Amino acid sequence: MLKVLIIDDEKDARAALEVLLHKFVKDVEVLGHGTGVKDGLKQIAALKPEVVFLDINMEDGTGFDLLDELEDFNFHLVFVTAFNQYAIKAFKYAAFDYLLKPVDLQELRKCVDRIRNENKDSNETRIKQLRESHKQGSNSKLTLPNLGGFDLVEIQDIIRCEGQKNYTTFHMRSGKKIVVSQTLKEYELLLEEHNFMRVFQSHLINLNCIQKYIKGRGGMLVMDDGSNIPVSRDKKDELLGKLKAQ
Repeated sequence: MLKVLIIDDEKDARAALEVLLHKFVKDVEVLGHGTGVKDGLKQIAALKPEVVFLDINMEDGTGFDLLDELEDFNFHLVFVTAFNQYAIKAFKYAAFDYLLKPVDLQELRKCVDRIRNENKDSNETRIKQLRESHKQGSNSKLTLPNLGGFDLVEIQDIIRCEGQKNYTTFHMRSGKKIVVSQTLKEYELLLEEHNFMRVFQSHLINLNCIQKYIKGRGGMLVMDDGSNIPVSRDKKDELLGKLKAQ
């Protein structure tokens, strides 16, 4: 039985999430509610939940403000928010679960299933990373979840990413390969602001790790790891423009 705490300053939002958890998600007990940052901190200390569903924007501060006040993270954290592009991107960098309001039942069930299989001890490192990136307004590291926990990698140590159906393989400068069960498209959206470009359907590359461009219909790239990556014809001009601008 998962012990859950809901922190949200909107009464209707708290009630709606509790109804979904109570009626439609098995083996979950809602211990109580927090109505904001200050009250949420009190409830976490008093109730010691296993899972905290945390709203981002509340009357007395944000979910990030609450995290800044915590020293111990002995719970799984799930953010619940109305659409906020920056916040969602930050969650993805740190591989945190999040739910958009109004909460979709199927997404909630998937989220709870992931929590049951997740190592709670990994939360502290990820929360610290998330807090730091939020303060700086930028992200230099990426959390890559795996069956045993997660890998925390420097983004500029990624040479290239290779997609295959619902999996993405990260090729690192060290020679290490990390396989993640998420699509290449998701990482394309995260990494494009870090000088990465999708040059072929299955290839996302770090433009800083190109050794050579070989002419052709689309062309071919030789990367720092010695790999040869094809360039699609419709990406050729965009790629050459970016390389000339560097």
